[in-house]
Amino acid sequence: MGNPGQRRDRCRTQTLQKERMSSLKDKPKRGRPKKLVDLELVEKLAHIQCTYGEIASTLGVSVDTLQRNKSFAVVYKRGAEGGRKSLRRMQFESANKGNVIMQIWLGKQYLGQSDQGTLQVRRLSPLENMTSAELAEMLDGYSKRYPELVRQVKALDAEYTVVKPQRQLRSAENGTNPESDE
Repeated sequence: MGNPGQRRDRCRTQTLQKERMSSLKDKPKRGRPKKLVDLELVEKLAHIQCTYGEIASTLGVSVDTLQRNKSFAVVYKRGAEGGRKSLRRMQFESANKGNVIMQIWLGKQYLGQSDQGTLQVRRLSPLENMTSAELAEMLDGYSKRYPELVRQVKALDAEYTVVKPQRQLRSAENGTNPESDE
């Protein structure tokens, strides 16, 4: 059946192993204590669009600790999306109650509307370099584009003529009359 000494040694070994296991349970664990992440608070903070850093600061943990938590990303996303839906709902309610500023803002966001008009600039040659026909064509184009301006000019009974500037002779230097042929 076996040697009684061997049986005694085996019992003694098993007893020592049990004692070691129980003493390990009683000893304090080594390393940093586990940080608990309050996921309810995470969802509330995400609802008001807090960043990871702001949430980590509020909970007294690092951003890395938050990201290691398996449930954090899901809870954060749910809270952030809920906050955006809530904000959008309040904006639409405000616009529906007649808030013109909110209506304009929502129109820009969702309908592609904008305040910016387009500005088209044409570069014309200087008027003194244009022929009479080119000037007449330009004025005709303006009169078609701005009929109200034409009506106002006609109401004033104003006349416009194109006069080419005369070249001045150097007569002022020598004191002679430029029109006389001396």
